[in-house]
Amino acid sequence: MKLQKMITMRPKSIILIEDDLNLRQSIALILQRAGYLVTATDCVHKAMDIIKSGKYHLVISDINMSEIFNVLLPKVLANHPETSIVILTDQAIPEIDKKDKLPCAYFLEKPVAPERLLDCVAMVLVKQATFNRNKEMKLLINQTGNKQ
Repeated sequence: MKLQKMITMRPKSIILIEDDLNLRQSIALILQRAGYLVTATDCVHKAMDIIKSGKYHLVISDINMSEIFNVLLPKVLANHPETSIVILTDQAIPEIDKKDKLPCAYFLEKPVAPERLLDCVAMVLVKQATFNRNKEMKLLINQTGNKQ
């Protein structure tokens, strides 16, 4: 839980794409109660429009929705490389890993316990923040080195 508190000091924006209404509402509520700003939709095309309209730190998506792998995720990865991805699945995780459909994503098996969801989201956001800080530091070092 300490990791979750560190991450939610500044609210992080999450887009949730899930076609099951009850699951979508439950996950959104869990994330909102943890301090995240959540936009939820059941449509891949709406999600693409939402992502274009603002900065999202994380995409959480159901793996079984049509157009996730061939439309949404390639565009997110190409146009928003700073956005992390968590995939919700009802398949066994080793089976997905064998497919290597999306090696840069994190996978959570449904049904997912609230603690597991929050721990995963916090871990992903910490890794993302660390990566971004390292990237900024390298840029700063390069700029400083070029001035001398």
